[in-house]
Amino acid sequence: MTVSLNAIPSPSYIDRELSANLDSTDAFEGPEKLLEIWFYKNSSCVPDNAKTLRSIDFSTWVRLLQLVKCQVLSMKQTEKMNAFLLSESSLFVFDHKLTLKTCGTTTTLFCLEELFRVVKEHLDWNFCQKGKVNPYKVFYSRRCFMFPKKQQGIHQNWDDETQYLNKFFSNGKSYLVGRLGQANHWSLYVTETNRDLDGQDENFDGSEEDDDENDDDDDDETLEMLMTGLTPSRASQFVTTREPGQPVESDTDDEGHVLGAQVTEDTQLDRIYDNVEGVSFQQDAFAFTPCGYSANVVMDQEYYYTLHVTPEDGWSYASFESNVPVTKVSGGTQDNIAVMERVLQVFGPSDFCLTFFSRRSHNDNFAKLKKLTDRVSNYTRKDKIVYQLDDYHLLYLRFERNN
Repeated sequence: MTVSLNAIPSPSYIDRELSANLDSTDAFEGPEKLLEIWFYKNSSCVPDNAKTLRSIDFSTWVRLLQLVKCQVLSMKQTEKMNAFLLSESSLFVFDHKLTLKTCGTTTTLFCLEELFRVVKEHLDWNFCQKGKVNPYKVFYSRRCFMFPKKQQGIHQNWDDETQYLNKFFSNGKSYLVGRLGQANHWSLYVTETNRDLDGQDENFDGSEEDDDENDDDDDDETLEMLMTGLTPSRASQFVTTREPGQPVESDTDDEGHVLGAQVTEDTQLDRIYDNVEGVSFQQDAFAFTPCGYSANVVMDQEYYYTLHVTPEDGWSYASFESNVPVTKVSGGTQDNIAVMERVLQVFGPSDFCLTFFSRRSHNDNFAKLKKLTDRVSNYTRKDKIVYQLDDYHLLYLRFERNN
């Protein structure tokens, strides 16, 4: 079956010139920098619902992304989020938070100063305290780079990134997770939760009992898989014969998005989750030239999963990140172990690390993943690390494929 552009739900915005001419021949650094800023705990905590992050105009987001050195390929807009597909990965904007994920040699952290200036001027959100900013919560993480010397400025070194973040935030902590002697550890920077912005009981002490009592109906979970050494036959699914600048037949044609949708269908990446509950489903995918793939999938208006693939032999890499509550959308028929297995079937990596964040300590998926040992077919678990980070719980697992 061939997918046509008319069969793809239309994005709210698409840059056809960029789509036609974007050349990824020299793109090689797959591992992304992931920045997530919660300005408030949820949308109901925003002071004025007429002034939210989604009120910021499109041109301002484009300008902010120029500081990061990436561009907007397309965007999908739902009732609860704006999902941007970028020349280097993705941006998700909600009323109260944003998630920016960028690969290559992007300068992700260089948008921070302008971002906080924008929210102050456009939204009257002032998080300044003693010369620094203190939003509800900030996360910044990345896998160690394959080619760190190719990065720009502070992004060559984790310590430099941490020092830069500390210029903005007064209560951040840095973690190096995994084995430092190997080129596959994972780094995390996270700030303490600003409870003045969530209406939390002042007696909250961060214990598991308080954690579950306060967040039983407001859990937040994020699953991320970072994969290297993709099986060549699987990686070849993300190679295209389209040439940069190849002319299109009409104004309605956009081959990069058409091929992206075709790849999504052929690899069954649109079937990672069993959508038993029949929630809304929108995809926005792009096939790069000569190779590479990015996709944003939005479920139930407010949840997303995103995939990014650099299939070049010698440094092949793929990532999968999701905040989809699998139990909810599957009607209880699926868990995150099943999700992980489906992702592995598509890529067949030689090595992968899995991280899982949950606000609730008694999250069922957290408990199941923590017990994961021999259930991953053809893989051996090498690392298992558990952290309690203020009001979040983090599980880190690393696996290697058996010879």
